Amino acid sequence: MVSKSRRVFLGGVGAGALSSLVGGGGLFAANARSYPSKSIEWTVMWPAGGGADTATRTFTRYLEKELGQTIVVKNVVGGGASIGYSTAKAAKPDGYNLVTIQGDLPKFAPMKLAPIEIDDFDIIAGFAVQSPIILVRADSPWKTLQDFIGDAKNNPGKRTIGVSDIGGVHHQPVVLWSKQAGIELRAIAHAGSPQMNAAILGGHIDAVSSYIRPALPYIQEGKVRALGYFGEERASDLPAVPTFKESGFSVVWDQAYGIGGPAGLPTEAKEALRKATEKVWTIPAFEQELNKLGLILYTRTGAELRESLVRMQAGIAEVLSILNATGK
Repeated sequence: MVSKSRRVFLGGVGAGALSSLVGGGGLFAANARSYPSKSIEWTVMWPAGGGADTATRTFTRYLEKELGQTIVVKNVVGGGASIGYSTAKAAKPDGYNLVTIQGDLPKFAPMKLAPIEIDDFDIIAGFAVQSPIILVRADSPWKTLQDFIGDAKNNPGKRTIGVSDIGGVHHQPVVLWSKQAGIELRAIAHAGSPQMNAAILGGHIDAVSSYIRPALPYIQEGKVRALGYFGEERASDLPAVPTFKESGFSVVWDQAYGIGGPAGLPTEAKEALRKATEKVWTIPAFEQELNKLGLILYTRTGAELRESLVRMQAGIAEVLSILNATGK
């Protein structure tokens, strides 16, 4: 009976109606339009081969398998990431123009660098994260974070710490931690991780704020000691190193990588991207690749990632206030 009634129904459909089902706005056309139906362009605002680019390309390699479409990553660099973010912000919000949402997104508004806001983007989910870690020489007298803090209190303004740039990502959490700990450190800017590593190994600075990946070989060789990690959770590579949160400080400085697009993405696209990302989270090989890059799997929803970015924006505003007050 079911088969017969179906034949009767189709038999009653005229040529025009059948044509509309197959072509212009019927069921078959709707299925054909399901997202994604073509390749996706993805903007990274830092150069090819860098940390953001490598993390993104690792993730998109897995994501495109889940989506069944090619993802073309393009590097739009310059202006301290402002050109890339501005390009992504102005793109058509159709789900075919995506962008890496990074932990540097909150800097633009408080630092007045460019007209770029967190809410210029629909944030889908996170996929990786890294945070700075505080290191000292292995032969230093500081075995713990508390040792270093105690010594710094006894020697105000004499202890030095290497950072990538004053007011930058490695310096920002140090400023907040120093204020909460009641210590005064002299920040010394360096061109990058190689220069910071050389400075601490040579005994030219007392400590360094670095990412784990460039420091890990020296930690493993016993040349430097990690005292504290600015992440929300302990790093998998250094499970014995406490977070600053565990040590009593309300400083969490997650430099996250996430998936997003210009504000106004279609619901269908957001849901498809969310579900595909959640599947990638569960792939062991993906997490293993992240760990080799010095990154940690970051299974945060879009709302959670946005909340983290908003907190970081407030933290950056506080850092600027502190630096302005101290004239540094």
